[in-house]
Amino acid sequence: MGKVLTLTVMAAGVLLAATACSSNTCRESISATPEAVFYSSSTQEPVSVDSLTVYGLGVPNDSAIIRNSLSSQVYLPLRGNEEYCRFVFHYEQRALSDPRLNDTLTLHYRPVPKFTSVECGAMYFYEVHDCSCTTNLIDSVRLVNGDVTNVEAETVRVYFRVASVDDEEVAQD
Repeated sequence: MGKVLTLTVMAAGVLLAATACSSNTCRESISATPEAVFYSSSTQEPVSVDSLTVYGLGVPNDSAIIRNSLSSQVYLPLRGNEEYCRFVFHYEQRALSDPRLNDTLTLHYRPVPKFTSVECGAMYFYEVHDCSCTTNLIDSVRLVNGDVTNVEAETVRVYFRVASVDDEEVAQD
């Protein structure tokens, strides 16, 4: 009788554990992606950049992360088998659409394999230790939080040289 009770309790425990960890849990915890948030270099305030395309360098096929859209931030997917990634910022506005004005953001990091659970498996977290950029329309970048986990948090601040409508009107006069 003791063996039957023990087996029943074990089976109930396995069933409870299997139903408690649903596949929705895995989807919520699977992505560790750094977030780059955009700021004005003159005011230090958050800004949105119009007509922006961002894509990864050295990535096969179409790697556009943002395509010709108004954006105030971008998530930059990293590769677990690399120690750095580069991302191109291309400006689609007619006056700025020259590829020579593109900027490139480089993130240097260490991938850290992290076991999530039996059901969900493993994923990569990242330790970003350096960031740099070209300075055509981007003024500078600053690493805010180098620990990239599956918790959403600002990783990098990208400071753009921006012009207001008043600045553009003065330039045309």
